[in-house]
Amino acid sequence: MGRPVNTINEIINGKKAITAATAVQLEAVMPEIAARFWLNLETDYQLTKALIKRRHHGQ
Repeated sequence: MGRPVNTINEIINGKKAITAATAVQLEAVMPEIAARFWLNLETDYQLTKALIKRRHHGQ
């Protein structure tokens, strides 16, 4: 997909977000999975992290 292996590993390990550009590239190499799916996955991940943080910090 034209991204360095290190970048892909950071995405997989949750250290780097899936951007719109990355989602489009993922769709290009896996056309059966829409770019919107990847963006929704990232949004859900970020929301879950925020909710967990809020619960743990009592905010």
